[in-house]
Amino acid sequence: MTTTRLTAIACLILCLSAMIAVPVQAAPKAKGPVKVFILAGQSNMEGKAAPSTLEPVLADPKEAPKFKHLKKDGKWAVRDDVWVTFLSKSTKGPGGSKSPLHGPLSVYFGSDKNARDAKGKRVQVTAFGPELGIGHVLGDKLDQQVLLIKTAWGGRSVKRTFRPPSAMPDDTEVKEAFEQAKVKNPDIKLSEIKDSYGRDYRAMVAEVRKVTGDIKKYFPAYDEKQGFEIAGFIWFQGWNDGCGKGNPKYTEQLACLIRDLRKELKTPKLPVVIGELGIDGAKPMGWIETFRKQQAAVAALPEFKGNVVLAKTSQCWPPWYKSLDDKWRAFRTKNKEWMAKLQAEGKKPTRDEINAFGDKHWRNPNKNTIARMSDKRYHYMGCGRTYYLMGESMGKAMLEFLK
Repeated sequence: MTTTRLTAIACLILCLSAMIAVPVQAAPKAKGPVKVFILAGQSNMEGKAAPSTLEPVLADPKEAPKFKHLKKDGKWAVRDDVWVTFLSKSTKGPGGSKSPLHGPLSVYFGSDKNARDAKGKRVQVTAFGPELGIGHVLGDKLDQQVLLIKTAWGGRSVKRTFRPPSAMPDDTEVKEAFEQAKVKNPDIKLSEIKDSYGRDYRAMVAEVRKVTGDIKKYFPAYDEKQGFEIAGFIWFQGWNDGCGKGNPKYTEQLACLIRDLRKELKTPKLPVVIGELGIDGAKPMGWIETFRKQQAAVAALPEFKGNVVLAKTSQCWPPWYKSLDDKWRAFRTKNKEWMAKLQAEGKKPTRDEINAFGDKHWRNPNKNTIARMSDKRYHYMGCGRTYYLMGESMGKAMLEFLK
C-alpha cells in the first residue's frame, strides 16, 4: 500500500471537530527550580498526529482507560504545570498577526497539516507529537513545574544541518556536496553549502538561549526565586540519515552533538534520551534495522554509561498496519477487476459510482481503523496512539535519570 494513497483515504474520512481545551491542573506546582527539557529532532519530533486519531482509541473499551486523561468533559485536556515552547511554529492572532507558539501542554503543539473533514472540505489541522506523552509522564512524576522546549524541523539530518561543531566536514566533503547541489540549482553558492552544515544545531542552541533568557515570557507561572535548571535532552530523529545511502558516521556525529551541547550549556552530565526509529515495528526493512544499531551504539559508548539511553519505540508501531495493508491490496485487486468488467461491457463509471464502490468495499468496512491515521508511513501513519506511546517511552526513560 502506498503511503500517499493511504494518507489521502484517511484524510477523506477524517472527522475534525474544533474543541476548546480545558485545564486538568487546578494550580501549578512550584517546588524547586523549573525542570527544562530540550526536545529536538526532525518531523517526527515536530509531530504529525491529528488529535482526531485519538477518538477511536478513546471509544475503545480496552484502550480508553490508558488515554482517558487526555479528555475532560468531552474537551481536550490542558495541564498548566507543564508548558511547551515551539518557537519555529507560529500561531495566528487577531487581524492575522502571528506569534511564536507557547503555552500549557495540550494536543496542539505539532505541525500544521492539511486534511479533509467528513464533508470533503479541505481544512488545516494542528497535530501533536511525542511531547504529549513526554509531558504527561514528567508532569505526573515530578514535583517541579516542567518546561519543554521543542526545536524540530522536518527533513533534517545530523550529516548536514544538525552537524555539531566538533564534527564539521572537511573541504573535500563540502565541495562534493556543492557539486551535487549544483545539479539541481546551478546558481547555488559554495558559501550556502558551508552555512548549511550545523544550521539546525545552531538554531537549536539559539532557541534554548532565547527561551531560558526570557523564561517568564514563555512560562508566566515561572517563579524567579525558584529559578530553573536544564534537566534533560530528548532526541528523536533519523529518517534522513538512514534512508538512501545512509550515514556511516551517524554514531560518531550524534556522540559529538551530545558532547558539544553539554559543553555549550555547561551541563557535563546532561541526561540524554535517544528515541529509537520505530517505523515498521519489530520487523523493519533492512536500512531501518541498520540505523537502529547505529542509534544504540551511541548509548553504548563507555563515556555515556549512566547518562545516555535509547528509548525503544518499535513496540508503539500501529498493530493494525499489516492487516490494513493486506486489506488495501485486496481492495485494489477487486477495484481493478470491477473496472475491467465495466470496460469489457463498454461502460465508463461516473465519479459517484467510483466513490460508492470505494465506500462499500474499502472506506466503510475499515472506517474505524482508517480514522486512527492521518499521515504517511514515515510519519508513523500520523497515528495519535503511536505518538503518545512513543513520548511516554521517552518520558519514562528520562525519569530513570531523575530518580
